[in-house]
Amino acid sequence: MTRFLRALALTSGLLASTASAQVPRTQPDAALQQVARQLEPYKDVAYARSHGYVQGSACESHPTLGTMGFHYVNPRLLGLTAPVNGRVNGTGTYTGVEPPAILLYAPDGQGGLELVGIELLVFAAAWDAANPQPPKYRGRAFNYMADDPTTTTRDEAHGFMPHYDLHIWLFEHNPSGLYEQWNPAISCGAGVFQHVDH
Repeated sequence: MTRFLRALALTSGLLASTASAQVPRTQPDAALQQVARQLEPYKDVAYARSHGYVQGSACESHPTLGTMGFHYVNPRLLGLTAPVNGRVNGTGTYTGVEPPAILLYAPDGQGGLELVGIELLVFAAAWDAANPQPPKYRGRAFNYMADDPTTTTRDEAHGFMPHYDLHIWLFEHNPSGLYEQWNPAISCGAGVFQHVDH
């Protein structure tokens, strides 16, 4: 019986350690909460602008999946270069979060913007030239995004050259998942926004 209890305790311990090592799927864990605390100053858009961020998009909204919000991008962290066929391009391979390459803001309902999440983004050509595997953040693979030229009514890459990206909803709960692209809990409201149908 003692051997059985010891084996059961060992199995339970292994299961607990495996569970704690898994990528969080719904809410930021302690490590991501720490990242959120370090990014607190960026809740002020003026602070973000003073640190090299520029508005890179209108408020992006999907008719059924939710909202991404306004993308404030850091051209230096993305390594932005001249556009290719009108598409945003770059050479950056930075995958850090302190700070991230892209900050996501949504209307706060009072005429301002609130920080709702971050986006990590690297351009596929630059990343693949230096790395054998696609990028990951804490074990979570980035999404590969490239436009499909056969779908003429939508742009799967959002005006970018092929790239890898990962959204992390640090400041606003996303019922679809912590790392999902679209967040149905936020909205562009009545302001200027862009419907994206993919």
